Amino acid sequence: EAFLREVDDELRRDQMMTFWERYGRWTIAGIVVALAAFAGFLYWQHRQTEAAGLQGEQLQTAYDALGNTQPDQAATTLAPIAASNRDGYKALALMTQADILLSKQQDKAAAAKFAGIVADTSIAQPFRDLALIRQTTAEFDALKPQVVIERLRPLAVAGNPYFGSAGELVAMAYLN
Repeated sequence: EAFLREVDDELRRDQMMTFWERYGRWTIAGIVVALAAFAGFLYWQHRQTEAAGLQGEQLQTAYDALGNTQPDQAATTLAPIAASNRDGYKALALMTQADILLSKQQDKAAAAKFAGIVADTSIAQPFRDLALIRQTTAEFDALKPQVVIERLRPLAVAGNPYFGSAGELVAMAYLN
């Protein structure tokens, strides 16, 4: 029995050496390539996080400028964020730009900015819904009541997060 075990161990060792001689370099190369790909992914992910953090800081700088009643400085800071490909920051920057226009009594320009957000399918639906409500609010006095009702009907249903705001605008349109 000891003899068979020793022969079996020697056979396994011989098979492993044959495998290593035949595929050893390819195995090492595969491991190195896999580790390099993983390192590349981690680096890319880190760069994405850093870029998002930078845009967050820029957005906060714009909000600080608005808090200090410097809307022109805020608009300058918001412009590159609004043109970026980070949808969340892009939506917030575009909405803030529209809010700046509203504060300057430029309702038509603000409504157009909100309409651009509504039409941008790359932006998440909750932002687009909010922009639709804000657009309708900015244009409310110039719109026919039926247009307001039709525009906000999908949002003015129970269970929708914007039910309160949309429902109020629809109710005011029915009163007109």
